Amino acid sequence: MGRFFRDAVETAIQCIYYDLGAGRGQEGYRLLGEAAEAGDADAYCLLARCLYGPEYTWPGHRFPTDEPMGDALMRQSVLRGSAIGTLISLRCGVMNEELAQAMPFASLREAFDEVLGKAEQGEHFCEMVIGNVYYWWDFLLIEGKAPEDFPSEEEFHAYVREHALRCEDWYWRSFRGGISASGINLARLYAEGEEDLIPPRPEKELELERCGAELGYPPWQYLYACDLYNAGRREEASVLFRQAADAGEPRAFYNTGYMYEQGTGVPQDYARAAEYYARALDAPSASSAYPAARLGMLTYMGYGVPKDRDRAFQLLQWADDRGCRTGIFYLGLCYFYGYGTEQDYARARECFEAFPGDDPDKCYLLGWIYCNGQGAPEDIPRGVAWLQKAGDHPAAQEELQRYRQTRFTRRWVRK
Repeated sequence: MGRFFRDAVETAIQCIYYDLGAGRGQEGYRLLGEAAEAGDADAYCLLARCLYGPEYTWPGHRFPTDEPMGDALMRQSVLRGSAIGTLISLRCGVMNEELAQAMPFASLREAFDEVLGKAEQGEHFCEMVIGNVYYWWDFLLIEGKAPEDFPSEEEFHAYVREHALRCEDWYWRSFRGGISASGINLARLYAEGEEDLIPPRPEKELELERCGAELGYPPWQYLYACDLYNAGRREEASVLFRQAADAGEPRAFYNTGYMYEQGTGVPQDYARAAEYYARALDAPSASSAYPAARLGMLTYMGYGVPKDRDRAFQLLQWADDRGCRTGIFYLGLCYFYGYGTEQDYARARECFEAFPGDDPDKCYLLGWIYCNGQGAPEDIPRGVAWLQKAGDHPAAQEELQRYRQTRFTRRWVRK
């Protein structure tokens, strides 16, 4: 028997909440499933948290998301007498009057005292749960307190502030003890404060992110790397981005790939950039559109990966469909030349015009489109203007030789 929970549950907590980069999340998930089948009330609660999505567990574990099943499991955890389940059910909206009457605890306070006892003995997951009680003001329900119980609004606010701030100590205990998830609400508290009761403390948020990175927590390595990158400390940022990505932090795949692609803080390496972009494509809780666009561009040019224009079009179009215009110029090239799709000059023109700046290739191609009336009504003056913007571009210079200005109107026409 474990010290605070049954052996299988304690092992599962270790797998899921502690050494995130060890890749043992699925092992913990399996152990919880087996313990729940055996009737363990705490396993029901922890398994429910796995199914609630990345707000509750690290997305690098790649757990399935099934909120209705999570709610059903959480109710069972309460009915079977899990103290942590009873408190956590307040957070996920499962606890209601009917469940409160059916639970084996005489009161929420009884469940709170049980979890508090384990937290005071150093059980770090329970420390996080107690921190949540204070952060989310669940202590009002547990204590049966309401604004009308206080002589004035000021005294009620003082009571709330005093109790809400208790979350800070509990979160830090849990965070330093190995539960990186304990920092999520703490960071929010530091960044946003709490209504008019607790002011923001952004310097504490930075301290928290730095501490999490130093403790080797992948999510916090990523967050602190963002801080370093924005501060211009690119080489330090690249180390943390790579460490976080190699540990499985989904948000770090794109950043690491981009740094290798651009040679920012690391030697330029298109192959490694493509590798990280590819890992980001199916990463949970992270946008895949931007890495798809960048991988599409590398694939179009054959940088770091074999040149494959059909595959490039698929990636670029997929990203564009999801609102990422990063690869819009290369998508236009695919439509212009018919790579991976039917040739479509109109769609190519739309892509080129959406691409900012006066890139010589863009200017030449738009000039050709307007001069030849392909994908848009023929407009030679407009086309020539684009060709002239292309500067010394050889193809643009050759195309310009086909047009002349009329003597009196100075209007551009075909020779």
